[in-house]
Amino acid sequence: MSVSRQKKKLNDSNPRRNPSGIDKTTLFLSIAAVLLLVLVVLFLNRNFVESLFPGNTPAVGNTGTPEIERIANDGAQGNSEEPLVNLGVPEQTAEASPMKPPEETPEDASKGNATARLFFIRVSDEGKISIKSVLRPVPSSGSPLTTSIRALLEGPRPNELSNDVLSLIPEGSQLIGARIEGGVAFLDFNEQFRFNALGIEGYKSQVEQIVYTATEFPTVRKVQFLVEGQRIEYLGGEGFWVGGPLGREDF
Repeated sequence: MSVSRQKKKLNDSNPRRNPSGIDKTTLFLSIAAVLLLVLVVLFLNRNFVESLFPGNTPAVGNTGTPEIERIANDGAQGNSEEPLVNLGVPEQTAEASPMKPPEETPEDASKGNATARLFFIRVSDEGKISIKSVLRPVPSSGSPLTTSIRALLEGPRPNELSNDVLSLIPEGSQLIGARIEGGVAFLDFNEQFRFNALGIEGYKSQVEQIVYTATEFPTVRKVQFLVEGQRIEYLGGEGFWVGGPLGREDF
């Protein structure tokens, strides 16, 4: 009995170790180690953090590269088209960048011109008066006779004066209207056409210039002169007869 009592007393004097306390401490340390490992992994994997907290991630500074915006494709399944990619470049609309009209080529420009043969007067050193023609580019129109006569009334151009030509048509003369009937061109002039300071030779020359220029057209054989819409018998006080149609054979 004394021996058993001594063992019991010895056992009662030594504190017993709590195995359950050791297990809880180990478990706590293990959990802490796992959490620390997870935090390290999450910190290293920044994309994963941004996917979990899209609104709280700090903005990345501008690196100078254009922002790329990907637009989701809402089309039906099976659509193989790639999603649209916006590179930050503003779209150019038709209004912002109008199409330039095609440039006119020399060939196109030449289509707007015709060539008219105009008749002027040349005076020789001996004072002899003769008729002389020049070719001049004129605008194409639906009334080529009117265009040619009005070009004649402008007088010779500087480059045409080198041919020693001049016009004896009174300055200020204007063509009011023109029509062709039965091979006769009815040309209506203003009042200034009636007065020529050079006398009978001046009247003859101005009428000759008009008749030769008008009869260059195959549909015109003769010219009937009108002044302010009225047929007159003579031009000027000295009297050059224009009461009927005149052709080249009359000069």
